Amino acid sequence: MGKKIVSIVAPVYNEQELISKFISKVCEVLDSIQEKFTAEIILVDDGSKDNSLKIMREIAIKDDRLRIIELRRNYGQTAAIQAGMDAAQGDVVITLDADLQHFPDEIPKFLEKIEEGYDLVCGWRYERAEGIIRKWPSKMANTIIKKISKIDIHDFGTTFRAYRREIVKDLQLYGEFHRFIPALAAGVGARVTEIPIKNIERTEGQSKYGLGRTVGVFLDLFVLHFFLRYMDRPMRAFGKLAIAVFSIAALILLGLLIYSFVTGIPATRERQGWFLVSIMLFISSAQIFLTGLLAEFVMRTHFSMGEGRIYRIRKNNYHR
Repeated sequence: MGKKIVSIVAPVYNEQELISKFISKVCEVLDSIQEKFTAEIILVDDGSKDNSLKIMREIAIKDDRLRIIELRRNYGQTAAIQAGMDAAQGDVVITLDADLQHFPDEIPKFLEKIEEGYDLVCGWRYERAEGIIRKWPSKMANTIIKKISKIDIHDFGTTFRAYRREIVKDLQLYGEFHRFIPALAAGVGARVTEIPIKNIERTEGQSKYGLGRTVGVFLDLFVLHFFLRYMDRPMRAFGKLAIAVFSIAALILLGLLIYSFVTGIPATRERQGWFLVSIMLFISSAQIFLTGLLAEFVMRTHFSMGEGRIYRIRKNNYHR
């Protein structure tokens, strides 16, 4: 049996200060495991404005393990990761950041855990180097995701992960969903675990995917909950909400009827506001129900027709 192929995938956005050092460190690690694994390095240029792409091209000419995917514009980290995963040919795919906050020399640890039989191995930044302003929102988000997904891992935010190829095929990422990959993978039956990894603050350059996305992450948690619980049956979610709204409207109307019967005063005259609220709630419940019905049809079409990708590649450059 031949060697397994390992694909190293890293999104790159304005990393001209660090990209050469990153590639060098990754190559050192791959050289140390070459007796057991054949490797490729896939760098996804996410619309860099600096000389990152030029530097990567120059290195790729000298090392045929390096492949470069150039996106048309800056699509964001999730799209860049998805682009790299789609291009990966490896039996195992390892994703990590190109800013050297992740240590490439820990790659063998991920491979060892994959060989134990796990489908997805996540990094756990057990001693985070960032300040409290970055750590506390992350900790809160991790707690909520853990509760929603029911996966017992500590760190959903890091991109340092290893995947079996079968899991990569099942993942389709949108928006900022790269941080929810463990939950999505578990949703398709993956065996998920984590290993502790080192984490440092950047020594050069600036973070390109930072704290400004925190609000969006918490909004995405609602989407994640719906995705995990109701993706294939949206009518269950909308139906429950429609029944709840209908019940409130019915209770208000019943109260008004009892009021009219006891007092002999028409509730539509004395309690006109409550009567209008009940009517609006009845209409709303019908709208919510119909929205759920529409969502059900959309999901059925989605699963029967397949989906497109969230990015467009200008060109896919690699040297052989």
